Amino acid sequence: MNILGLAKRPLQPTGENGAAETICAIDVGTTKICALIGELDEENRLHVIGAGRVAARGLRRGVVVNTTDATACIAQAVTEAEAMANQTIQTAYVGIAGSHISAIGSKGAVAVRGRTVSKDDTLRALEQARNIALPHNRDIIHAVARSYTVDEQKSIQDPVGMYGYRLEVEASIVTGAASAIANLVHCVTDNGVAIEDLVLEPLASAEAVLTDDERQLGVALVDVGGGTTDLAIYLEAAPWHTMVMEVGGDHFIRDVASILRMPYGKAEALIKQFGQVLPARVPDDAEVRSGAFGQEGQQVVNRRFLAEILNARAEEVMDMVQREVKRSGYDGLLPAGVVLTGGVALLPGLAELSQQRLQWPVRVGRPDGVASSVMDLTSPEYATAVGLLLWGLNRGTVQRVAEPPTSQFLDRVVKWLRNLLPIPAM
Repeated sequence: MNILGLAKRPLQPTGENGAAETICAIDVGTTKICALIGELDEENRLHVIGAGRVAARGLRRGVVVNTTDATACIAQAVTEAEAMANQTIQTAYVGIAGSHISAIGSKGAVAVRGRTVSKDDTLRALEQARNIALPHNRDIIHAVARSYTVDEQKSIQDPVGMYGYRLEVEASIVTGAASAIANLVHCVTDNGVAIEDLVLEPLASAEAVLTDDERQLGVALVDVGGGTTDLAIYLEAAPWHTMVMEVGGDHFIRDVASILRMPYGKAEALIKQFGQVLPARVPDDAEVRSGAFGQEGQQVVNRRFLAEILNARAEEVMDMVQREVKRSGYDGLLPAGVVLTGGVALLPGLAELSQQRLQWPVRVGRPDGVASSVMDLTSPEYATAVGLLLWGLNRGTVQRVAEPPTSQFLDRVVKWLRNLLPIPAM
């Protein structure tokens, strides 16, 4: 599958007929699928006018494992957002994650021949950086510039307008398993939605939660989601290292369900209501009645014991983050420390535990950059979804080469219903 794509025009505040420009995003996560429709006003401010959120099925650790279920869930989220906005999603930015993803450094160079550098020159240089040898089962998702060099001037963030003879770019080339990419692409395009760009989820989250100072000085974004923990290290305003680890909120829930011998759903509800990763903050005698396997179906849970279970998993996750940051070689270059985001970042005590464990500054990152919204998007769990909209607004697009069906809104509704109900084919 060819996913290199063609460069598209950058987004403008208004469409060709004077209508407001819209940007759409689909966050396909392990535990939830979120579709957003954003609209730009005259001042290029982003307003979310449609949102759909459904529990995910057919995904494991960020990867599609059941295309029928995943396609149906995407259809439901898209339909909800469309109904709220009274618009049809035709193209969208889509997040991608999973341990199959990796990033490697590459360089590209083009001749400028004694004139000022243009935007097209930077795109040509990035295209040169993408020309790397890959195994047949790997595909390039996208390339992100780390820094540019114009002749002998290095570490340039934006070379457009500079005079020179030779332009070089140092880039991060994000690649993934071809089969995993194809499955995700088809789950989206089977709903009649063309993909503007696949975006690595931690890079999307960074658009929504990192400040300019943090990116410039050096920071590690840690997005702890339902199935994976995504890491992105930013230096000098660019991503220099990314990693997706197969541990997330699902592990916290399964730990509690297994140790306390209760159904998965009961364990998840217990964590949401009484979760705490710092046992010292819970009284010794604090108890709560919760579900259990067996004839009685209920049990009394000591809340400090619950905190100890969560504490053990939280320490393991932070230890994994610390090892990966040190392995990258950038651990001494992150004065801004760590920004935690993702749904698990809401777990009480996690930020404090992370700071104690890592010995770095830690804060919880909440999405920013949306002027108004039809639903509350300030929770860290929406960092990726909001970040996908901002990615399109700030960076332009690279359209996926895919052949989506031409079905319109009504066709998608019928397909979604057919996946839920035994409706015979017409």
